Amino acid sequence: MLHIVKTVQALEDVSRVATESDKVLLVEQAVYAANPLHHAFPSVKGLNTSVLAADVEARGIANRVSSSVRQVDFDGFVELTIEQPNCVTWE
Repeated sequence: MLHIVKTVQALEDVSRVATESDKVLLVEQAVYAANPLHHAFPSVKGLNTSVLAADVEARGIANRVSSSVRQVDFDGFVELTIEQPNCVTWE
């Protein structure tokens, strides 16, 4: 399953239910959690996490994203949806 996460609060919920085979995509405000100094970063660790590069750039935090989090463009977003049989958006 692909979990598209829009908020940091939703990420905390996702981290409790995501399985090893799931993928997580951080978008909108949730991209801040890709920063290792962010209080929610521990929720990202251990998950197969990507972040939407356009949202990272829009917030000016490209140099703060952990190297353990893959940055994807919109084509990468589409690829994630193709790879996973189901998708859910968390707000």
